[in-house]
Amino acid sequence: MDYEDIIMAMKNGNVPSSGASEVCIGRENEIEEFRYLLKKVDEGKAITKFINGEYGSGKSFFLKVVEEMAFEDNFVVSKVTLSRDIPFNKIEVVYKNIAKNLKCKTGTSLEHIIERWITKLKMMAFNETTDPVKQNLIVTENMQNDLELAREHSNPFVVAIENYQKAMNAGDYETAKYAQAWLRGDSNIPFTEKRKFGVKGDIDRENTFKFLEALAAFIKSIGYSGLVILIDETEYIMNLHTKKLRDTAYNYIRDIYDECSLGNFQNTLFVMAGTPQFFDDPKLGVPAYGALYDRIEDALDTSLKDLRKPVLTLEGFEKDDLMDIAGRLMIMHEEVFEWNSKEKISPMIEEIVLTHEENAGLTGGKVTPRIFIRSFVSVLDTVQQNPEEFSTDKDILKVFAEKETELEEALEDDW
Repeated sequence: MDYEDIIMAMKNGNVPSSGASEVCIGRENEIEEFRYLLKKVDEGKAITKFINGEYGSGKSFFLKVVEEMAFEDNFVVSKVTLSRDIPFNKIEVVYKNIAKNLKCKTGTSLEHIIERWITKLKMMAFNETTDPVKQNLIVTENMQNDLELAREHSNPFVVAIENYQKAMNAGDYETAKYAQAWLRGDSNIPFTEKRKFGVKGDIDRENTFKFLEALAAFIKSIGYSGLVILIDETEYIMNLHTKKLRDTAYNYIRDIYDECSLGNFQNTLFVMAGTPQFFDDPKLGVPAYGALYDRIEDALDTSLKDLRKPVLTLEGFEKDDLMDIAGRLMIMHEEVFEWNSKEKISPMIEEIVLTHEENAGLTGGKVTPRIFIRSFVSVLDTVQQNPEEFSTDKDILKVFAEKETELEEALEDDW
């Protein structure tokens, strides 16, 4: 585990590329719920889960933790962040980015997943016989068996994979390349090239769900636990210019929710993260589209936590969580920079946490993880590099308070 990369990413307000689980404090119950969801998905279920949290509450960070958990359990994962270039009202564009961003614990890309599977089939055939003709027959038969379930959802999807393999065997790498691009949702492939690998048309809004279902079925059939699709910054839907576009996007979310409930998707977990405005705004948010809101709104008006609801809310942190995070960060920082932080920092941790709690209390909320972590790491860096400037506890508290104010004023992005 590279602690320096983790520390620097969090100091810069980014989610670490790996090791997020190492510093995910205070979310034990939420993590346990997602372990349960992954287990059910492995068993065949399809589930849609929403994550609600303020800016800085750790939504993107928690999605990274879910991704790491999924990799551990042999899932294929794809993360897509909505934006002007990836609007949810264009579901075929969303599919293209899902296919583009596929990852598993051994590598990235749909091509890697397919090639790894084909190599496995060839090794199985090689172990059964040394006759090349019989080997090809065994590979073909096993390939057809593995693709059987995916074919029930989309025959063109399966045909493209089969002809990709034939093109690779024949050394026709150009056709194989086009087949891969088409499977990823590329719509700029000439008709003459598509004819070579046996398909017509493109992946569009009419057939996207069938291709997603086929993709999930294919991934499960070739030995993975299932498919996890993470959609971040769903609040971007609120920026779509017209109600018609927003309604189209919300309707696609409703369709996904219903398809999972009806069992048309299998072995698939959709996780969609957004801000409270996305879930609460009556004009631009989910409540503006009743068909979706009726499905995911709270059935009970209570402040008690229910992690099994469609919408899981990430709360801010309290004292014990902040103390745990501070302790974990100090251990990591000491290991990376080879110094003793406890001498100067440990006596001040409770006061540092109290300062954060008081500031958060002024706005009626709890402490957001991002601001605390960024400011705390910055103070660790500053004290470690300038020990002679911090002769008293007040010196440390002063620089901490200054750093915290700067971060609260500057940070508007999500974490």
